[in-house]
Amino acid sequence: MGRSEPSCPARQKALRFMSTVSVSPPSPRTSGFTLIELLVVIAIIAVLIALLLPAVQAAREAARRAQCTNNLKQMGLAVANYESATGTLPPGSFWAASGTGPGKTADGFSPFVMILPFIEQANAYNLVNFSLSYKNPANVTIAGVGISAFMCPSDPAALQNQPLSTTVYQAPPPGNWTQSFTSYAGCTGIWDIRPRLADSNFSQQVANMNGTIYMYSAVRMGDIQDGTSSTILFGERGHSLLSPTDQVVNQFWNSGYWYDTMLETYYPINAHKKPVGSLGARYVANASSLHSGGANFGLVDGSVRFLKDTIDSWPINPATTLAAGSSYDQTANLYSIAAGSKVGVYQALSTRSGGEVIGADSY
Repeated sequence: MGRSEPSCPARQKALRFMSTVSVSPPSPRTSGFTLIELLVVIAIIAVLIALLLPAVQAAREAARRAQCTNNLKQMGLAVANYESATGTLPPGSFWAASGTGPGKTADGFSPFVMILPFIEQANAYNLVNFSLSYKNPANVTIAGVGISAFMCPSDPAALQNQPLSTTVYQAPPPGNWTQSFTSYAGCTGIWDIRPRLADSNFSQQVANMNGTIYMYSAVRMGDIQDGTSSTILFGERGHSLLSPTDQVVNQFWNSGYWYDTMLETYYPINAHKKPVGSLGARYVANASSLHSGGANFGLVDGSVRFLKDTIDSWPINPATTLAAGSSYDQTANLYSIAAGSKVGVYQALSTRSGGEVIGADSY
């Protein structure tokens, strides 16, 4: 007979207890981020955004600047076609009947209106009554026609229509009329004056202009003796750089008023950054842009150059806001430059027959 294990009451009791207890397997650990890990991830993302944002903004600005360049090329091509059809470059403006009484005149239309048929905008051109001023009630429709080719995409204020200015337009008819703007202007030369039709020396005032597009201009290609590749046709002006009050009454795209759609090179590019004194309305008549470091300019040959605002420019006395060697006869409404006076590279680029020799490495 085999020998049996002796019975142990304590052992039997332990076995009975264990048989009543179910042992579960250990639960897996719950995954997740700790607060510190989460903060580290957020900090890394913030650093990456800070590093990438300037690059994204730079890429967007490069695209906008390229579109601005394309706008000026389109305008240059339109002017070339206009010149082929008429024999001259488009005029800056003409005086026209105001419609307020016999013999009364007001400003006519801009060079941009003149070239509309050559940028596939004949329908807009047909809205214009050229026998009347741009601000006559008969011509309010064209005011609100926005032409994208005349607006720099980096100039947001120029892209937004505003309610028609009742301080400029002569009693516009009832309705919700709007005004469109432009970021560009035809180049009148070193200075821009508004020839006074009633003056006995009116013809002399017109002849005093040395650019390519100005009031009563009729410049032919043969008149551009300084070379079409070194003479400015159009330039930029940052509409958004004006105060909100000035924005609504300046740089109307359709207006032939002397500084709405025409610019001079008397003061340096982006004059608001330079010590040239208080310019007032003259600031509106000079080149500026929302591009960093300068502005785009279209030349007569159709090419476009980005001119830096550090380009050589003649010195300005901030006390008088006059350039050294230049003078203005307020009675005769004429400018002159003393013999031997320095004319900057920027000023020389704006004259059609100044006789200056400018190398491409100068700008």
